[in-house]
This record gives sequence, C-alpha cells and structure tokens, in this order.
Amino acid sequence: TRNELSFSCEGDSVTSMGSHSLEEENHSIQKKYEDLKRQLEKMEFQNEELACQLKKEDENLQCSKLQLKEKIAEYNGLTRQLESALEEGRKMIAEELEKMSHKEQALQAKILVLETEVREGQEEKKQLLCVCHRNEKHHEVCLKELENNLQKSENTNHSIQNYVQFLKASYVTMF
Repeated sequence: TRNELSFSCEGDSVTSMGSHSLEEENHSIQKKYEDLKRQLEKMEFQNEELACQLKKEDENLQCSKLQLKEKIAEYNGLTRQLESALEEGRKMIAEELEKMSHKEQALQAKILVLETEVREGQEEKKQLLCVCHRNEKHHEVCLKELENNLQKSENTNHSIQNYVQFLKASYVTMF
C-alpha cells in the first residue's frame, strides 16, 4: 500500500505537473495566437491603406493617361497645323522663286535688248564719226579749193582792176 500511495502521489504530481505545463503551453499558445491576431489585424489595416493608396494611384494614373491622351491629341493637332503651315510656306517660297525666276528672265531679256541697243548705238556713233571725219576732210579740201579759188579770184580781180586802171589811164591819156 505504501507503494501504491507513493505511486499515486507521484501520479498526482506528474498529472499536476503535466497539467501545469499544459496550462503554460496553452497560455503561451494563446499569447502567440493573440500576437499573431494583432499582427494580422495590423497587416489587414496596412493592406487596406495600401489598397486605398493603390486605388488613388490608379485613379491618378487614369487621370494622367487621360491628360496624356489630351496632350497627344493637342500635339497631333499642332503637328498637323505646323506641317500645313510648312507646306504652305514651301508653296509660297516656290511661287516667289518662280516669280523671281520669271522677273530675272525678263530682266535678262531687257539687259540683252539694252546691250544690243548700246552696241548698235556705238556702231552708229563710229559710223557717224567716220562720216563726220570724211565730211570734215571733204570740207577742209573744199575750203582749201575755195580759198585757192578765192585767191585766184582775188588775183584775177586784182588783175582786172589793174587792167581797168590801165584802160582808164589809157583812156584819159588818149582823150
């Protein structure tokens, strides 16, 4: 019986020790469970915050995409306007160059006409100078002939006057 008693005491103490350690373990598990539950709640709260941020960023992204589409549409419109203006500018330059080319051709033609007129004028001037020189020489020759003829005439006239004087003197002496 003593053995029984001591065994039963030992059994009680083992049972009480096992029960005590089970309580501690249960308490430890309970504590871990509550810690994990708090961590889970904290993470769920953080997840909700992140989900809100993600939603806001998604909204911002959608807004940015819309603004980007608007800017691209505006850019495309401006690009078309610029290309149209460039094309119009090119056409205007081409037209101006063509007008200038026609004006230049007309000026070249006028210059050729004027150069021809100048050459013809110079040629005519040369011919007129030659004619003038010939006429001058002819006039000089004629003048010399006239001078000679005048001299002859004066000599003849002088001779006639002398003869008339002689005749007068002869007439006076005869009568």
